[in-house]
Amino acid sequence: MARKGDKGHLEPQARRLYADGATLTSIARILDVSVTTLARWKSETRRPSADMDEWDRARAQKRGNIQRLRDLFEDQLSHMESLSAVERTPPMMDTLSKMGALLERWDKMEKAQRVAEEVSREVRKAGISEETADDIRKRILGIGQ
Repeated sequence: MARKGDKGHLEPQARRLYADGATLTSIARILDVSVTTLARWKSETRRPSADMDEWDRARAQKRGNIQRLRDLFEDQLSHMESLSAVERTPPMMDTLSKMGALLERWDKMEKAQRVAEEVSREVRKAGISEETADDIRKRILGIGQ
């Protein structure tokens, strides 16, 4: 378990993992910090007049950025399709390719996170130990290594 005073270097990591879509339970396992501690860190970032804390705001912003990138990719793809082959330049094709690869990577990460969360729910239902669950993630899903 993390020691008192580790907040300075663990909290930013926890916030980043949360923004990436990880649950508090999975973050607790990754960083070896209790869920209670994570929930406290998270709640400490909420301003009295705000409707959400900074962790939730970062998650929403990241999801918003991903959607904006998806929209931009679709716009650029439509634009490229409207051009003749001569009008399409290598830099345009390269940019479109990089955007597509980035979106594909994000989609894979989101899918892996959803699968990991589903496995965690099933593990809890079945009463399987965390050690066995971690072994399942490592061998079958390639998660939690």
